Amino acid sequence: MKVLKYYLSILLVFFTFNSCNVLDEDPFTQPSTENFYQNETDALAALTAAYARLKSGMGYYKQQFMPTLFASSDQGLSTYLYNEFKRGIVTSTNQSLNNLWKEIYLGIRDANNVIANVPDIEMDEELKNRIIGEAKFLRALHYFNLVRCFGEVPLRTTPVEAGDDQGLSVSSIVEIYDSIIDDLSYASLHCWGRNEARGNYSNDLGRATNTAAHALLAKVYTRIASCKRSASEGVIGNELYLEFPESYQSYYQYAKDECDYAISGQGFNLSSSLEDWMSIFDASNGNNSEMIFDVQGSSLSGQGTAVSNLFTPRNAGLSGSGFGGNNKLKPLFINNRIDKFDNRYQNSIITQYETTTRQFNINPWSTGYIPTNLETGNTLGTLWQVWTAKYIDTEATTEYTSRQNWHVIRLADVYLMRAEANAEIMMDPSAANTDVNILRARVGMQDIDYTSFSIENFREEIMRERAVELYMEGHRFFDLTRFGVYDEYCRFVYGDTDGARQAEDYTWPIPIIEVSTNSEID
Repeated sequence: MKVLKYYLSILLVFFTFNSCNVLDEDPFTQPSTENFYQNETDALAALTAAYARLKSGMGYYKQQFMPTLFASSDQGLSTYLYNEFKRGIVTSTNQSLNNLWKEIYLGIRDANNVIANVPDIEMDEELKNRIIGEAKFLRALHYFNLVRCFGEVPLRTTPVEAGDDQGLSVSSIVEIYDSIIDDLSYASLHCWGRNEARGNYSNDLGRATNTAAHALLAKVYTRIASCKRSASEGVIGNELYLEFPESYQSYYQYAKDECDYAISGQGFNLSSSLEDWMSIFDASNGNNSEMIFDVQGSSLSGQGTAVSNLFTPRNAGLSGSGFGGNNKLKPLFINNRIDKFDNRYQNSIITQYETTTRQFNINPWSTGYIPTNLETGNTLGTLWQVWTAKYIDTEATTEYTSRQNWHVIRLADVYLMRAEANAEIMMDPSAANTDVNILRARVGMQDIDYTSFSIENFREEIMRERAVELYMEGHRFFDLTRFGVYDEYCRFVYGDTDGARQAEDYTWPIPIIEVSTNSEID
């Protein structure tokens, strides 16, 4: 059961958006601080609205973010809506791009309002600091998504006031990351633990925890470290990361330290068996102990996610009507970038389903489905691509009634980041053995020994391990770019005819609507 509830009325009443340029929003569309931020109830309501922004509109975790990332990687095929991302030719006029940009900055706006106004409320200090900490976690998540997707972006950390100059210039990579790190450092100290209770209050499931803050900090430092390393080796797409003052090994050390904190966090544990691992993706098992931070699904009309419909076939009897099954894995990715004999892959794909006229079965070792006529039993056509079973919700009846959470950070990712960090710090791939094999052992896979691997070969193999453990969870695009292999890997899967990736494709262009209305952006 999702304990953290979202009150859409709060959004409608207090957080109306009317401006085309989200950086230049009219401050009078926001609630008056004199009339709203008066007490503890107001503070909690504003924070709830900030959480709800994660799945509002069409551009963020509710629908478009994951397919956009999916299409931008080498993992699979996506719908026509994301064709430019798939081909590596996304332009500033792309509507999905604009939707994503707008929704992220609206999320930043809502977080900024909480951070600026809650400190002046007379209320329990521990609760006040927790609310501010959670808002800073959300703001950090928003900016981390922005900087990973768009590179240098405008940095706004205070609410817009009447008379403010309209528009902001872009900030440097270092400035943006410094802000993210400051926010998460505060959150790691003031967010409460999983299910922690203090006084008359508890930290409900679905809220950011101190463990989540440490885990997200680990992802931040891991990205800085790997991007700076690949930039130092000549990857043009990551050259802005050369601005960071310390060595890439230093940032890996910071990442390792944060991983240590997150792994030791209260209330979070790895699954213990293959069956247990399979169950963590059940829609009815949301917020299980392996999920460090999830965007919450809901069976309530309009308040769920579209994740099930986005990644399961149409009329499959799995998640309502579906979107046609276009978000599916690419055979070349399966054959060359993951171990398709891995139990995690074999147990997280849809192996059989029926429509009203056809049955689809998959050979366990193939890369696609064989459609068969239900009446005659005759095989129809050639193999179809493979869909994931990670997001099935058999009770979803409409587009936005999926109970499935969006898994933003899970514990397995933290173990893999620590493995990578240990190997890079020591320049010894065998230092990754323990953490990688913990994940493999729990699903019945034999241990890997990286002792004889060069550091270059290790990087390829840790990407393969991340690809099979975390596939279709939204990490692949970011892994390709930070390792500096985005263009190479995508061209291998899609070919040059679908658009050759260039250095500028490591980030997306700022939407033309923002550029045209904000004179401070070149």
